[in-house]
Amino acid sequence: MDEEKRSEWHFWHREYGAFGEGPLLALLGAIIGVLTGVGGIVFHYLVAFIHNVAILHLFDFHDRAPAHTPQSPWGWALPVVPTLGGLLVIFLARKYGSAVQGAGVSQVIEAAYTRDGRMARSIALLRPLATAITIGTGGSAGREGPAMQFGAAITAWLDAIFTMPAHRRIHLLGCGVGAGIAAVFNAPLGGWFLAMEIIVPDWRPWTILSTLVATIGASQITELVFGNFHLLPAVTTTLVNKAADLPLFVLLGAINALAAILFIASLTAITQYSEIFLRNPYLRHALGMFLVGLLLLLCFAMTGHYYLIGGSYAGIGDILRGEISAWGILLLLLLLKLLATSLTIGSGGSGGIFSPSLFIGAGTGALYGLLLLHWQILPAELIGLLALCGMAGMVAASTGALLSAPVMVVELTGSYEALLPAMLTSVTAFAIRRMLLGASIYTLPLRRHGLDVPENHYVVEGPGKQEQG
Repeated sequence: MDEEKRSEWHFWHREYGAFGEGPLLALLGAIIGVLTGVGGIVFHYLVAFIHNVAILHLFDFHDRAPAHTPQSPWGWALPVVPTLGGLLVIFLARKYGSAVQGAGVSQVIEAAYTRDGRMARSIALLRPLATAITIGTGGSAGREGPAMQFGAAITAWLDAIFTMPAHRRIHLLGCGVGAGIAAVFNAPLGGWFLAMEIIVPDWRPWTILSTLVATIGASQITELVFGNFHLLPAVTTTLVNKAADLPLFVLLGAINALAAILFIASLTAITQYSEIFLRNPYLRHALGMFLVGLLLLLCFAMTGHYYLIGGSYAGIGDILRGEISAWGILLLLLLLKLLATSLTIGSGGSGGIFSPSLFIGAGTGALYGLLLLHWQILPAELIGLLALCGMAGMVAASTGALLSAPVMVVELTGSYEALLPAMLTSVTAFAIRRMLLGASIYTLPLRRHGLDVPENHYVVEGPGKQEQG
């Protein structure tokens, strides 16, 4: 352990040690939660405003994410909008650093693993702006990644006030990540699980408590503005015969694992080959977003909706309610969402991949449900349950968030009785993907750049450092 780290460690424990450290951690967790919640509200309206101005020509802060976007007055010229948005994002990246690009969580993991939890303070402002431009102008990405990175970046400001050892900075990064998820999805428990699984290396009581305080705080702040909401509709959860039906969710998990590998491979391939063949970042991302605009036009022509914009929450709701029952349309939407998200993020955009994973998982589960319905194995009213469990399986397999994925989807829908089949799907999907591919969608980009980051934990503990995979 070098002298700087040793000095940080002794200062922290001299000032806040033994009796006082725990309450301080809870206070810092609460500060991160409140600030992340406020940031989430501002970010919410910023995305809505850019979307309304750019896509609909409306000077309006009303958020249309839970509902379908009306037809744009741009008509066939719509691809111009994401193209211009892409150029703005690259300008921000070139001027202020590439940390404003990508999914966000990978950068937090990199900070925890290679920089002792240190992040640039400017990311707290620049990342939400870049993502709001990407999503608001029609990009296919989620809001959660930047919200998580924003929450994590608050640690950089706190670090300027408190002298923290590395393991506490990393812990507070996790508080921010969990608070970001809680702020966007109103899912404090799912956010807590995600933070503890992916970022926080320490499961002692005060660490657990302060991380939970952060996620609850963020969720409560957003509830003050938006109310106690479920982002997605509830589904029917009553299985006719649990003993006979539960194995069907194991098979769904296997299908989710393969879909997750396809998603990871698609995103990786577009990232790699676009960098090889289009070295100019402006040209690369402008072309990628122009293609996304063309996919939006194709999607609207085929279905009457722009299903691909942002996190596609309206589309997920349609799938859960059984309003998309044609397997051909479902398959088309799955492929278009996978491709649009890979082009948006892989060509240089800014946004989360958690929400696109939810959409792909819901579509995969619904397709599987239509097949079971055709064979008269399950009734039609349970297709929504399969779509919900498909969401959990896809997120667990793609992100490595084994515990948080099923908890998150039941919080998102309020369908708490679905926890058992969702857990079964998630476990299977995670295990099979892990056997076939050892890196998640968050850690694979880091490994491409020579950082052999373990998928689920690195521990920085006390004056020494340990690692565990």
